[in-house]
Amino acid sequence: MDVALVHRGGCYEVDSASGNTYEVDLLEETCTCPDHRNPETPTPCKHVQRIQLELDAGRIPRPDGRLPETASSEHSLAHESEVHLMATLRTRIQEREEQIATLQAEIQALQFVCDVADAIGEGEEFELKQILSDEYEPASQC
Repeated sequence: MDVALVHRGGCYEVDSASGNTYEVDLLEETCTCPDHRNPETPTPCKHVQRIQLELDAGRIPRPDGRLPETASSEHSLAHESEVHLMATLRTRIQEREEQIATLQAEIQALQFVCDVADAIGEGEEFELKQILSDEYEPASQC
C-alpha cells in the first residue's frame, strides 16, 4: 500500500493492493474503505493502521505536514556515508593510478633489457646510451 499526505490535518490517501484509493482522516480515524463502514470489522481498518505504521517508521509526513525528525537525521547519515564513500573511492583510484604508473615503468625497464639482450644476441654493435636516448626518453623531454 502506498500512503500520501493529502493536506494538513491528517488527511491521507492510501493506494491499496486491490488498486483502489481510500481517503483516511487519521485524527478522526475514518476511512472511505468498505471495511471501515462495516460495523463487524475491527477498528481501525488496515488503512488507518498502515498510516500509523508509516508514521511510526518516519516514512511519511506527520498530520501537521512536517517531515518526521528521523527522516532528516537519516538524510544526514546518508549524506555522511556518501561523503565517506566518495573519499574512499578517490583514495583507491589514486592508489590504483600509482600502481599503474609503477607497472608501466617496470614494463619499460623490462622492454629495455629485452632490447639490449636482443642486440647482444644478434651480435650487433650498440651503444647503451644510444638505445636509451632513442627508445626510452622520458615523455617530458619529447
